[in-house]
Amino acid sequence: MKVFDIVSGEIVVDPSRLIIPEFKKLWQRDKSKDKHSVMKELAYITFLFDLSADNPYRGYTEYERDSVLKKDLFDNVNWEPDELVEDAIAKFKKLMETTNTRVLLGAKKAAEELAKWFEQIDFSLIDAYGKPVFSARELSSNLKEVGNIVKSLGQLEEMVRQEQLEKTTTRGGMDIGMYEIPRSNTDYGI
Repeated sequence: MKVFDIVSGEIVVDPSRLIIPEFKKLWQRDKSKDKHSVMKELAYITFLFDLSADNPYRGYTEYERDSVLKKDLFDNVNWEPDELVEDAIAKFKKLMETTNTRVLLGAKKAAEELAKWFEQIDFSLIDAYGKPVFSARELSSNLKEVGNIVKSLGQLEEMVRQEQLEKTTTRGGMDIGMYEIPRSNTDYGI
């Protein structure tokens, strides 16, 4: 879901997103003329949970993304979202949720656990019976399957990207302009 765009080097919030109560509260809270704080908060929310291809932070795991975004946006890795930001996060996640996104997020979490498993393999470990805990045969077998898992994960990511793209284009395949009036809420993916 596109919340903002970059126009002439400036962040411009899609006005239709300010209809969403949780985003509107964030917007109204920032009394500054340039809306600098809310822009950072909206960027944090978007980049943390948007799975689209144009998210420059999508290569990071969710945990890594959180830390990197806190540093990049707030220049403070200890920054924590307040209640209003948490509410906006919950709403954003709900608006982005589909069966495919839930499956993708679960699959990514499982793939991260699998990566951790591979990282902790130690062939010198011996069990209580004197046998190796990890065998080269087991590792070899698992490595063969990892390629299929990665390939399937890539296909699932592409399905989600296509699904999100379909929500933000018109029937003729043209992008919906930021200031165009949608025919319905589904034109903007909400």
